[in-house]
Amino acid sequence: LFLALLGDWGEPPPDERNSVWEDAARTRWVGKGSLEVDSEGSSHTFEAMFGGTFSAHEDWKYLFLPYTEVSVCRRLLHSSARVRTWWARSQCLPGLLGDCLIPAPIADASGGAGGLGDETRHVASFGIPGISGLQPEDARKDHVAASGTLGLLLADDSVGAAWLHSTVTANSEMQTPWGLAESCRSDGSSICPLLTWDAKATTALAILGGIGSRMRCYMERDHLFDSFAARLDTLYAPFAAPARSLAGELAGLALPAGVGESRSSSYKCRPQADIAVEVGMDLQLAEAVRGKSLPASDGWRLAEVRRWFEEHEGEPGQAPYCVGEDQWEPYEDWYTTGHGHFDPGDSEGDRLALYRLVASCFSIGVPLVLLARQAPLYPLFFDLDLYGGYEDDGNKWDEVHRIAWEDEDKLLLRAIVEAVWEVYPQFRSSLEVAVFCSSGLCRKHDRFKASYHVVFPAITVDRPVKCWPEQGWRCQRLADIGGVTSAAPPRHVAVRNHAVCRLTEASMVDGGMVQELQEDLLRCCRWERVKPLYGGGNEEDGGGDDTCLNDWTEVLDEYPLWHEPWPQAATGLRLPFTDKPGEGRPKKPLGRWLF
Repeated sequence: LFLALLGDWGEPPPDERNSVWEDAARTRWVGKGSLEVDSEGSSHTFEAMFGGTFSAHEDWKYLFLPYTEVSVCRRLLHSSARVRTWWARSQCLPGLLGDCLIPAPIADASGGAGGLGDETRHVASFGIPGISGLQPEDARKDHVAASGTLGLLLADDSVGAAWLHSTVTANSEMQTPWGLAESCRSDGSSICPLLTWDAKATTALAILGGIGSRMRCYMERDHLFDSFAARLDTLYAPFAAPARSLAGELAGLALPAGVGESRSSSYKCRPQADIAVEVGMDLQLAEAVRGKSLPASDGWRLAEVRRWFEEHEGEPGQAPYCVGEDQWEPYEDWYTTGHGHFDPGDSEGDRLALYRLVASCFSIGVPLVLLARQAPLYPLFFDLDLYGGYEDDGNKWDEVHRIAWEDEDKLLLRAIVEAVWEVYPQFRSSLEVAVFCSSGLCRKHDRFKASYHVVFPAITVDRPVKCWPEQGWRCQRLADIGGVTSAAPPRHVAVRNHAVCRLTEASMVDGGMVQELQEDLLRCCRWERVKPLYGGGNEEDGGGDDTCLNDWTEVLDEYPLWHEPWPQAATGLRLPFTDKPGEGRPKKPLGRWLF
């Protein structure tokens, strides 16, 4: 894979690069295995991709590259996690099996095995026979690896945490002041008193979710991710079609013996056929709405999302979340309900569960559409909209992003920060900025759009409110100006307008950096004008607005600032990791800066 993506192949034709994958042994390696597990009086059959030994270390790749963002690889990860957990539970193991170091036995005077010494040895036969190349007579299960949960934590962090806790508490010496010990005996009687990168770093990295999503950002920047995903889809084609179900795929992940029910406990006492129908329904609805086929293991996530929204319907005008509108009609998806408004209530757990589900759906490629109603007071933010070229412009269509954001000086962001400092000079010593990005094809203008949500967490502003007859004629806040009570614009609008003025003034300085920046931005959108509004003329007769798409008044978008107070309003601020209806431009964190 490294050679295919990054290798310099020189003059040989493209087929030469593909030939490295044409190996009969590789085809046999990507085969399907089956395992029957007897657990607590019940027999279960599970299918997964055939493993080398089915050691946990075979999941290392998921830590470092964005495999879980390719649906077929995510399916394989879940199927292997299912096999590992059910096998370990059936064997009453306190953890999962994996290659690891264990204490080496000391030979006694007669040449037989005595006690355990200080020396260790690496054992590569901890695995699961029957679904791997490991022979039953060679398979060992007398030790469990501290790093055995690295793949499981990526597949399901809660179940992974349960197994990790079981491993750590199997022996009081497993957790040291310097991190996890390497392994422990399956009966918990002793540990391997050794600290390794394999056990400590991989587990910590898995708890943090791995670095696959970050690697995807760089791979997309270098135009490598599509090739990466296509290669994996081809390599694992026998497992790609959702119609080809794997035995046991609808079963939940097993928890350690004595801990409780399996991950599917919310469905206990229900027939397996009913579960399959419900999960299958969510998969079909998601495919119909999103045009995306997902493996059955993702159906559990979809069903969990739908149940949350069904259980948390709220009243329009009072609920803090809504799904918004699509073409002036309420947005509909596999998880939406008739009301379109949702309220987690006073439960912090339910709210955190929503955030977890939002991130989970983003990770499997079906980001939710969800808006949060604006609170009366909130952190200052700016929404920046920059338009680039059309799809047929080749590499130049997203040039606007590179100009606006990939310069080392962050000129645009610094110019905005300078304007904010003029309004809030008390933050000149330190001002934090968090930035989110949702760039890609804008379907409204059929061209590239670079969108940035720039947040200043330390600065609080009041929201602008649109006029509404029921609240009276006054739509502005009142302020004491020179002893006289007068109407004043909402603070958020005032700060935004000040930033626009400062950028406009800086653009008038001949030879200035901001002037050069604006000229580059206008060139990216081809100096295209904002479309005339409501009878204001047309481009042919020269009437209407002569403002360009990338003029500062348009770049710092004012529309998202205004709150709509009427109860049926389905507007608000987009949550991170969510999308707009039909856009395919989810809102992703870009970074944090301290000025």
